[in-house]
Amino acid sequence: MLNPVTRFLIFLQFFLPPAVFAAPVQVDHATVELISEYDAVVPGQSFDLAVRFDLEELWHIYWKNPGASGLSTTIDWVLPENIVAGEIQWPAPERIQLGGLVNYGYEEEAVFIVTLQAPEDLKLGSELTITADLFWLICQEICLPGEATLELVLPVAGNAEPSAEATAFVEARNRQARTAHPWATTTYLEEEALVVVIEGEALPSDLYLYVDTEGFVDPSAEQVRSTPAPNRAELRLALDRLFFENQPLAISGVLQSGADSWEFNAEILDSPPSFIRALTDPEPSGFEQRLLALGLPGILALAFLGGLILNIMPCVLPVLSLKVFSLLKHAGQTRSDALRHGLAYTAGVVLSFIALAAVLFALRALGERIGWGFQLQSPGFVVVLSAVFFLFGLNLMGVFELGARLVGADNKVARRKDVLGSFGMGVLAAVVGAPCMGPLVAGVSGLAVQANVATGLFTFGMMGLGLASPFLVLSVFPKLVAFLPKPGLWMESFKQGMGFLLMAAVVFLALVLGRQGGVDAIFILLVVILLCSIAAWVFGRWGATSRSMRSQWIARLLALFLIVVSLFYGVRSIKEVYLDYENQESIAGSSGQWGAWSSERVDELLGEGRPVFVDFTATWCLICQLNKRVALRTDATESLFTDRGIVALEADWTRYDSDITDALENFGRSGVPLYLLYTPDGGLTILPQSLTNRIIRDAVEKALP
Repeated sequence: MLNPVTRFLIFLQFFLPPAVFAAPVQVDHATVELISEYDAVVPGQSFDLAVRFDLEELWHIYWKNPGASGLSTTIDWVLPENIVAGEIQWPAPERIQLGGLVNYGYEEEAVFIVTLQAPEDLKLGSELTITADLFWLICQEICLPGEATLELVLPVAGNAEPSAEATAFVEARNRQARTAHPWATTTYLEEEALVVVIEGEALPSDLYLYVDTEGFVDPSAEQVRSTPAPNRAELRLALDRLFFENQPLAISGVLQSGADSWEFNAEILDSPPSFIRALTDPEPSGFEQRLLALGLPGILALAFLGGLILNIMPCVLPVLSLKVFSLLKHAGQTRSDALRHGLAYTAGVVLSFIALAAVLFALRALGERIGWGFQLQSPGFVVVLSAVFFLFGLNLMGVFELGARLVGADNKVARRKDVLGSFGMGVLAAVVGAPCMGPLVAGVSGLAVQANVATGLFTFGMMGLGLASPFLVLSVFPKLVAFLPKPGLWMESFKQGMGFLLMAAVVFLALVLGRQGGVDAIFILLVVILLCSIAAWVFGRWGATSRSMRSQWIARLLALFLIVVSLFYGVRSIKEVYLDYENQESIAGSSGQWGAWSSERVDELLGEGRPVFVDFTATWCLICQLNKRVALRTDATESLFTDRGIVALEADWTRYDSDITDALENFGRSGVPLYLLYTPDGGLTILPQSLTNRIIRDAVEKALP
């Protein structure tokens, strides 16, 4: 239904001269008008008209694909005989957020140009009346349909001059996508996504693709960008499963970066081309393939097996040694007591894995670029963990006793305290073991981090269950403990030996802190350890049950005060040191061969025709350090790199680094280690997580024959 203003203007056209026919029309928060680039139409030549929308603030109209909601703007022409109108030349769209939805359209102003062709037989001196029937939807918090009929009368002349609106056409064409972009593109389908591969120099980091086919991809889903190789980027656009029915053979749209836009056209392949498949992670073993083919159950099975394997990794050795000692101490207990301890330990491990994963997902949702094992990138956390290990070690060495005061106490209370100890041991095992990237763990944790939250939490919980499973089995079948040595006086020496193992863990964590904050960070840790030592000595000296109750309470309160003060000082001071610290030392191996990684450095070296080996590592990753000792930083490997002209780079993730996190995620990993060998011809080899000199040599000889 036309509004009164529109009707009035249509009525006036019969009484006013032609120039007035192009008067703008105001309709519900928008002013529309039909304008011409030239003041006349020349027979046999094309001419451009445009519909211009001036929109009130915060109101918008829609592109040809409106996005998650809305309706496209349409123009229906009523033309004189033999005049032909072309397609709308759309301005490059904008993303418009409405709650959780993403729409494509225009705010403030939109000019839609259409090219028309005039026939040769137009009579000079005559007039052409051109009518445009417009239909649109304009939205802010509410949406209003709009329509208008506009008329423009143009004279037919032997030549035409630019009209007063000519500059509007120049500006409108500047807002249109350019006809060609400077990169090569390949497009193919995955099960849940459309993948757009873009190759070329100087790829922008903010590329976004507007697909003009409505209902094919989900406009509200994030377009995930990855960089699997130098000068190559991938955009993954989630398919719109709610409306997606038939797969198109090709797509078109607008590729945008900042204020620049390019037309995009590509055929859709059914599978990735060979050069893409060559860049993906090495094929899983037949065993892994069979499990992954099962979908979620297979992923959960891999997570369980990965967690089980963590029990033999060096990361969790200090905590597991405590658990072994606990099993020996409780040998001969009833089955119900054994089961209670096993379930408490398992609950501590599983709940801690889930809690760490929940924090990870929450921080990522807030925009933090972090991966699995993020807690050891926090120097404050490393200080607290060092203090816990140190106090545990002093306890095992007999400086103080925590359980002695329970002698003679109510048995139920004593058992409850013991169960809490098992739960706490499970928490400690999870916190220390989570960053370990043993076999199967790297791949499955990468899948979990990129999955939805529910699947991710379930997967990490299953990994925790795998870590706890050996001790859970021993608690369900306590007779198996009979195969362990019998308790005796030797256990006191064994317990004290375990204390030294925990002290070794503290030394290792001091190394981590040194890499994160330098000498000042180690000094802060030593102060924390000194205060904790005084607290432990006070508690052990005057908090024993042989002392008076008053003496015990004073000792406990003083010890607690010293520990709280030490941790408060440590966490607060280490944060300042961490923020101020800049590692001025270049990363170097025994021959000075290793340099610091950056994606730009990799691109630069490959551009010079030099192969590149990248070691994604962290000081707190024991597997990484082991690989350095036995394979990477050996004379054999460094000689191999020198002979083949390979430049070795190290990406150190000890401190938080969003660029390294992004690089890991591009390869489906959520943690370290990751080893990559790039070749100048675009090849890429991903090496296993456990390295030997032979594995590295074979990879080099295969990549660089």
